[in-house]
Amino acid sequence: MTKPLVLIPYDKAEAISITEAAFVAKCSASTVRGWAAKHHIGRRIAGGAWKVSAPALLMLLDDDFDALGAYLAGERSGLVAAYFIRAGVPLEAVPQINP
Repeated sequence: MTKPLVLIPYDKAEAISITEAAFVAKCSASTVRGWAAKHHIGRRIAGGAWKVSAPALLMLLDDDFDALGAYLAGERSGLVAAYFIRAGVPLEAVPQINP
């Protein structure tokens, strides 16, 4: 697998804290950290705090691994765009990635 393109480029509108993600998922922060590492739904920003992609979290919670795989490959339209809309992330703020 190539490097997962989670929160690349970084967009603060897309990123939520581990605590916020745990609230959305109704689970513990340590569970979310584990998901972030295992499923690549988040990353440390500049070596600091973990941030989670709100759309990627929703994909994982829906067990939509097709959308999550497309997101991690850099896709930001089609199936993936629906999750950005659902997460309240403005699509015009989401740049297309050409990996």
